Amino acid sequence: MTSSPDFRQLAADHGIALDGDESMLRPGGSDAEYFTATARDTSGAYWMLRAPRRGDVQVLGRQEKIALDFVRGKVPVVIPDWQVHTDKLVAYRVLPGVPAAEIDPLMGELIWRLPQRIVPGTFAESLAAAMVKLHALDADAAADAGIPAIGAGDLRARMKIRMDDCNTLAKVPEKLWGLWQKWIDGDAFWPDRVVLVNGDIYHPHLFVDADYRLVGVDDWSQVEVNDAALDFTLYFAAAGREALEDLIARYEKAGGETWARMADQAEMYYWASPVRFATYAMKTGDLSHLMNVRNMVHRYASMLEDSGYVE
Repeated sequence: MTSSPDFRQLAADHGIALDGDESMLRPGGSDAEYFTATARDTSGAYWMLRAPRRGDVQVLGRQEKIALDFVRGKVPVVIPDWQVHTDKLVAYRVLPGVPAAEIDPLMGELIWRLPQRIVPGTFAESLAAAMVKLHALDADAAADAGIPAIGAGDLRARMKIRMDDCNTLAKVPEKLWGLWQKWIDGDAFWPDRVVLVNGDIYHPHLFVDADYRLVGVDDWSQVEVNDAALDFTLYFAAAGREALEDLIARYEKAGGETWARMADQAEMYYWASPVRFATYAMKTGDLSHLMNVRNMVHRYASMLEDSGYVE
């Protein structure tokens, strides 16, 4: 599907009668997998509507549904309850609260709902508590339920293969490549256990109440048994190193298991973002994504140069 569908008709086809007021049907922001919209139905309830862009997204949707069913009721936040799930439409009631940030559809930058001068402690504390609960879930049971899993001993080997694949698609500049190699070779970065991670803990997916307490988490498409530090990487990307270290300290205080270089590990996943994108591009086979790997590699190499980062 190359253009946004008629969500009004699509909803009706699945038994959801939308409000006749056109202003109550609002297209969502850019999404690589889904066309999205929020809408109000004739009873006054608000819905998130997601229509797959490609056939392979239907498979990803089934995987996300497995994750949602496994996690629901086990974490202290509201998560999506898919009341409609077909190859043409995913629909669920909009989560309570408001996103901690939204993505500007024109500029791609975050529009914050959280105060930025001093981030409320209620936000970081409630997020840390929810992450501890998630990471404490039975990883073996998650894998048995059909959630993708990797063992701690395989983390580096898989990452190295993916780095080499990325370098084949787009030659990685020397400084960035060198940083990746130091990371792979640095024993202290890597955890000796894996946990169930959301994989996409990012402010636009985190819903907060009037006191900035986390009340809901949207988007569970990246759930897997993996390195706990992955769940801190996008938080670092959005909020910076100081906020990352504060969140990890609160996570540890709430009972989460940490290690000395956990913050460094989370940051290194950020600098290796082109690797993740290259893996995604190869999986989709989308020529535009494959061509963008080079742009992403050079963008991160340039950011690394500008950052003055020293390992």
